[in-house]
Amino acid sequence: MPTTTPRKPTPRRAGADTAPKSDHERMPRLPHEHDESADSQQPEATAHDIGKRAFDDLQAGRVDTDRGPVADRVYRKVRGAGTPKRKPRR
Repeated sequence: MPTTTPRKPTPRRAGADTAPKSDHERMPRLPHEHDESADSQQPEATAHDIGKRAFDDLQAGRVDTDRGPVADRVYRKVRGAGTPKRKPRR
């Protein structure tokens, strides 16, 4: 039976490590880590604050600039009065 000598590990190049070296240092978050983190999902205003602002806006005479109802009307006009009727299967 032939004997083999153990292979030496290949020396690593500088900067080839994939794991960051932390030594308990805080690393800045990557963009996807920031977007997915729980603390970035906190609302800046409560529902009460948003409702109060909406009420104040209406009292001041400001109008709603939401384009949703207009877009719905145009869509229905272009698409037709309703959904297309299917022909019955035979």
